Amino acid sequence: MTSVDVSVPRAARDTLPIACVILALVACSGGADPIDPPSRDAGVAPRADGGTASDAGSASDAGHIDAGESPRDGGPNAIDSGVDAGTRDGGEIERDGGAPRDGGVDDFAAPNQPGPFTTTAQTGTPTATSGNDVPMDCLVPTAGPANAPYPVALVLHGFRIPVGQYRGYVERLASHGFVACAVDFEAGFVPNHVEHAQDILAGLDWVLANVADADSARIALVGHSLGGKLAVYGAAMDPRVGAIVGLDPVDGSMICNATRCPDATDMLPVAIPMAFLGETLDQTGAGGQACAPAADNYATFYTPASSPAIEVTLNGASHMSFVDDPVGCGLVCSFCEEPTLAQATALEISRAYAVSFLRRHLLGDARYDAWLTGADADAAWIQPGTISVQSK
Repeated sequence: MTSVDVSVPRAARDTLPIACVILALVACSGGADPIDPPSRDAGVAPRADGGTASDAGSASDAGHIDAGESPRDGGPNAIDSGVDAGTRDGGEIERDGGAPRDGGVDDFAAPNQPGPFTTTAQTGTPTATSGNDVPMDCLVPTAGPANAPYPVALVLHGFRIPVGQYRGYVERLASHGFVACAVDFEAGFVPNHVEHAQDILAGLDWVLANVADADSARIALVGHSLGGKLAVYGAAMDPRVGAIVGLDPVDGSMICNATRCPDATDMLPVAIPMAFLGETLDQTGAGGQACAPAADNYATFYTPASSPAIEVTLNGASHMSFVDDPVGCGLVCSFCEEPTLAQATALEISRAYAVSFLRRHLLGDARYDAWLTGADADAAWIQPGTISVQSK
């Protein structure tokens, strides 16, 4: 396997030739007609934990989710241990049937600050069945309060946004005990969102095969803009995905069709925890070209999502408030509204919610509720009016 350094983004993403093409594709207002989504039930492919199938029940061959009616893993480390006939426990029960990993105390850390884990880099470039190379840039915990295996969080970039613009999320998640990887999937001007999601899942296959400390039973997708839409696709396609965080996701598919770019919200609900963060400045735009149009924005994902789910509005943020450096991002980041919320504040909030939500729902640590809807979130951001939150 060839090792590469993908901290430098694909050169093709740095500049875009035609401004009107960017305006059409970054926002992609106007969804395509829905189609039956790809099956979340992966059939009989073996799981890394030794099970013989991703779902011990009948295959969801009609493209529908099994919703946990039957145990989701026949292996010894079942995702839900068969508890409640396979019903998802929402994080209250250890999902792999093992002993609590954090001992209830040791690895809790404030999510709006770097965590207590040291990390090391691991990179690779798997080739997906599409023929696309998928550079993976990972940080893997090496020491900290809890021992391996560590949950996996794949970070997915927005359309034509350099993957290096999400390094801060990778670093924050890894420092809190996640195998965190930026996935540099190809996203060209002839979109195929289904293929993009399949490439991302090929990246997940690479992580589980090559990162020794990765926990195959605790996997999340964290995506911005197009990456947020693809996170929903990935969850609908692959039962290994146990939670998602969408950062101002956009369910657009302009210059595409319903086969290659179906609406992600038509795939919901998927019976896993989901968090959707977003903003309202970019729900309209000059000439109708909005970066996150109201008809396709984060709120449209939250509405059909099943419980547990959370919606967080960053008041005064823009669509590009969720990248590390909008100024250094290049031309693609210059078409959205100017935010009134400080960039550092927006990133503090979005990274803290990513950490808190995933530690709550992948590791079952209820103390992070204080940072999601409880006292810490209330004091830091809700009461000052910086964010608005609803949950179910």
